[in-house]
Amino acid sequence: MLTLARLVRDRRTWLPRSSAGAVYVLVLAAAGAHAASRLESPRSNERRTMPNKNVFSKNGLVLWLDAATADTIITDANGAVREWRDRSGAGNHAMSAAGKGRPVLVRDAMNGKSVVRFDGRSRLEIPVIRDVPGSVSVFVVSRRLPDQASDVRWQRLLSSWDGGSAEDNETPNFCVCLTSPKGTGESYPPTVVDVYRQACKIGPITIGCNRKHGGQGLRAEIAEILVFDRGFLAEGPILAVCRYLAEKWGAKIARADKGWTRLGGLGKTPVRSNELYPLSDQDNTGNWLRYEPMWDEFDGDRLDPQKWWPRNPSWKGRKPALFMEHNVRVRDGKLHLTMRAEDVPHAPAGYHSFTSAAVQSRTRVKYGYFEIKARPMRSRGSSAFWFYYNEPREWTEIDVFEIGGGAPGFERKYNMNLHVFHTPTEKKHWSRGGVWTAPWGLADDFHVYGLEWDVKNIKFYVDGVPVRRVTNTHWHQALTLNFDSETMPTWFGLPDPKNLPSTFSIEYVRVWRRPSRRRESPPPGS
Repeated sequence: MLTLARLVRDRRTWLPRSSAGAVYVLVLAAAGAHAASRLESPRSNERRTMPNKNVFSKNGLVLWLDAATADTIITDANGAVREWRDRSGAGNHAMSAAGKGRPVLVRDAMNGKSVVRFDGRSRLEIPVIRDVPGSVSVFVVSRRLPDQASDVRWQRLLSSWDGGSAEDNETPNFCVCLTSPKGTGESYPPTVVDVYRQACKIGPITIGCNRKHGGQGLRAEIAEILVFDRGFLAEGPILAVCRYLAEKWGAKIARADKGWTRLGGLGKTPVRSNELYPLSDQDNTGNWLRYEPMWDEFDGDRLDPQKWWPRNPSWKGRKPALFMEHNVRVRDGKLHLTMRAEDVPHAPAGYHSFTSAAVQSRTRVKYGYFEIKARPMRSRGSSAFWFYYNEPREWTEIDVFEIGGGAPGFERKYNMNLHVFHTPTEKKHWSRGGVWTAPWGLADDFHVYGLEWDVKNIKFYVDGVPVRRVTNTHWHQALTLNFDSETMPTWFGLPDPKNLPSTFSIEYVRVWRRPSRRRESPPPGS
């Protein structure tokens, strides 16, 4: 089943991204496609300050099923649901299917309100809501009681399938599940899940099973479903919906550690009025102070040896490309990292055919604002801006970006990730990633990329606009700052020699810290 996980780097081998720290994972579908998305204008209602936390914008709401509103559910004499009426005003009512099992209305079930209970054979169906691909956002409140638990895998809360050859978890379709990491049907408490997809049609929808083949039947209770035929431009409106549902149903919010990733373009970007502060904070509301050990405009003709290693001192690169210092150059006011098609005599085992480049800071840093202006290389070689440090006690990593600027299908994908390899309390590798799809080819030109990292949150920026935010649950280790280019054989694919040499160029790196966190020690042995 497609879970949008990609293979991720652990410096030695490839592992699938996991969510070992979560009790439940949202398994969804619909791998991204670069289609036009219906996004709400930044000036629309979703951007306004909500009058209170229980109010959310109804703009784009095309389906609203609410079991707490008694007159929207029509049952037979035995309490079996014949119709669940849509509160959105769009008339997209959920109906029982002829010859199929019906779910049951259960009163006073969740936080004193009614729910609709599915037994694995029951279902409800909704006709086509939108037959052209676009953005879709879905919120569902559900729970699975202990006596509903089973080993049925990937049970569908809802399944949208257009009748074509694709599965319900492939575009232009989508599905929503709330399962264990292995896909099995363990019990879980009242929970709000939220899902965002692009290039998807909406409907026909089946609630309670896989619409394509009728399997993966749901044994759980559903309290409320909201479907919007748009994306969300900011996290605030998402949280407004989640909090409304959580407070209403006494439910937890599954997205607490999942974070938010932007869908669609950046909208209006900030204009730089000075070079003193981050592009996203030109008025310095964050009280940022320049951090000299990692600040570099690359104005000279060589790398500053007081600030940088022209290599990674503890790693030779991802095979088969070998990091070589001659691929690191400073000229024309920029730092250049180049990948080449070449063999190195007497190279270590496994390194052949390609050389690449790495630059690492001589000091480590914990928290701050990090900004670069860069243009990724246009080949299958990666262009990466990232932080890490590996020591016996702790090994964590923050990938600001890993870009395959010339890899087919990846030219516009801005890949971000957070890794935990081991800590005093975590013994297995896991990661928390996100992908923003840019409206341009990332290797086409220079853009400004930023990371704001503090004790509470980690935020990613492009051209001064947030594209992702994640709660900082584990990333409190002092890390080195790194630029590099790697071969990614099973992700971007090996480079075509005819596209080499290719170069990742960085015009500047600027780092700010708040006053209380300006001192850091260099890594041992530096």
